Order: sequence, then structure tokens, then C-alpha cells
Amino acid sequence: MRLAAALLLLALTRPSLGRAAETSLDSELTGVVDLFYDLRFDEAQRAADRIVAEHPGHPAGPFFESVVAYQRFVSETQKRDETLRQFEDRSRQAIASAEAWISTDAAQGRYYLGAARGFRARVFAARRKYLRALPEALGGVRQLKKALALDPKLEDAYLGLGMYHYYRARMPAAAKPFAFLITGEGSSARQGLAELSRVAERGGAAKMEARSVLAAIYASDAEGRWDEAETLLAGLMERYPHNPLYRLRRVYVAEKRGRFDEAVDFADPDGAWLGALDPSLRVNARQAALYRAAEAAALGGRRADAARWLDALQAAGCPDDLAPWAARRRAGLAGGPPDPAVKPWTGLEAPR
Repeated sequence: MRLAAALLLLALTRPSLGRAAETSLDSELTGVVDLFYDLRFDEAQRAADRIVAEHPGHPAGPFFESVVAYQRFVSETQKRDETLRQFEDRSRQAIASAEAWISTDAAQGRYYLGAARGFRARVFAARRKYLRALPEALGGVRQLKKALALDPKLEDAYLGLGMYHYYRARMPAAAKPFAFLITGEGSSARQGLAELSRVAERGGAAKMEARSVLAAIYASDAEGRWDEAETLLAGLMERYPHNPLYRLRRVYVAEKRGRFDEAVDFADPDGAWLGALDPSLRVNARQAALYRAAEAAALGGRRADAARWLDALQAAGCPDDLAPWAARRRAGLAGGPPDPAVKPWTGLEAPR
């Protein structure tokens, strides 16, 4: 279940529609964010459609429709071209609406234009279409900077800038000169993290998005900021119980902190939390939880428990990307040669 790309979105902020309409839209946007982070796609789609109907011409509606469509595509076991076409259609509509909205509210129009282009960049990058991703990313960043110049109070815009600066700084060294030629500017991971932290503390509708992005970054081996990751993941796991990603990342973080019994408890591969998931997610989530429980038990010296969960994983149908890791763990439990998988499995999501 490749959800990480689905969890990386640009933020939205309050449009200038008058106080009452402004409050209403802000509440609606926050509601849609919560729905798609909790993987409740049908409800999220209906909420985004309502924004289109209730705020005609405003780019927030089609932008969110595009986001929901792509996240649904990412979560699908069998990828459907129809879902991807829906994303493309609504993404183009969001860009057109944002360009038209500039004459009504220049800051908001440019903000949504930056958001739409930035999200397209991430979609292209996730599909390894890097030559298309970089120009879109640059175009999105430029629009966000223009929006902030027009309205410095657009705190949520720093989410898009922070993601751009952090992930561009983390590009492979060989790609950085090429990226610089296209974008014309450098990037700093520290700058990106500062911008993301700013939104996580002061943001509006983008606050939870910033916390999700920071949790993913802190829980990576590149950063290894396990305590900060644990704090963020605890809140996200509680707020979004239908999204297994946060639980599975929390297991990994507990393993990296050496808290193996705690990791087993979080994995809980036969727990009630699985029943709360969408049926399409349960099999993959349980497979990942079984492996995580076995891994944490093995690392903590609970060999019998580890063997039991590996047996359950085999019975459940071990996916291809987990099979080598499961085999190594089993060999280690059987007293075979030294386990080459010394570190925990680095996949932070349920495999598909």
C-alpha cells in the first residue's frame, strides 16, 4: 500500500470571500483534509464536491477533488486508469480556476495555482517522470512566493516551500546540478524543515499536513529524529485511526529506539484496529503488522513469538517485497548464518 506519496499534499488557506463565507470554507477544507488522511475517500469526494457547488469558481473545490482522486488511485489494489484520468481532469480545472481567480483575489489565485502545480510535481515524481516534475515544482514555488509577497499572512504557503526545499536538498548528488540548471536556485534541508515546522505550529488547514510530512521525515533513516517522530505519530495515529500508515511507522520508530516490546504492542497484528480499516486495506495492513511484530520480537529476543508471527505471515500469503526479509528472520531464528537484515525492514507502509 504505497501511501507515502498520498500523504504529501500542499496546503490551503482562507480565501477572501467575506467573514461568514471565509469561516465556512475554512471549516470545510479542514474537514476534507481529515477525511482523506483517514482514507475515507467516498466521504472526502462528497465533501470536495460540495465545496465546488457552494463556492463556484473558487479553485479550492477542483483542487481538492484532484487530490482525493489521486489519493484514491494510490490506494487502489488494482490501479484504474479511470481514477488517474479523473485526477488529471480536476487538476487541469484547478489550474484554470486558480488563474481565473487571480483577478478576484491575486494572492489566493496565485496560492492555489502554486498548490495545484506543486501537487502535480509530486504526482510526476511519484511516477518517476522527473523531467516533468521539476518544472512543475519550480512553477509552483514561484507562485507561492508571489502569493506570500501579496499576503505575508498566508502561513500555510510555507508548507509547499518547505517540502520543495527539503526534498530538493535531499536529491542524489548527481542530480543536483541538473536540478539547479532547471530551477535556478539551491535548497537547504534545514530551511525546509524550519518552514515545515512553522506550518505545523502556526498553520491553518495545513497544520495536520505539515505534521504528517514532518513525521515521515523524522522517521526516516536520513534524519533519525525518533523522539520527535514518535510525538507526531502518536497524535496522527489517534486522529486518523483508519489510516494504518501512522501505526506502522510508529512500530518502526519504536524498533529504532530499541523499544521492542512497545513495537510489538503497536503492531498488534490480530488487534481490533484492523477491523476499523477499509476492507481493501486490511489484508496488506495485517501482512505488514505480522512482519513488524515478528521483527520486533526477534530483535527483542522473543524467538517463539517471532516464529509464530512469521508462520502466520506465511499462512496469510507473504508479499514479494517482504519475502526476503521474512526468510532472513526465519534463518536467524533457526540458528542459521548471521542475519544480513540487521536493521529493521525499511519499508514503512503495508506492502502491495
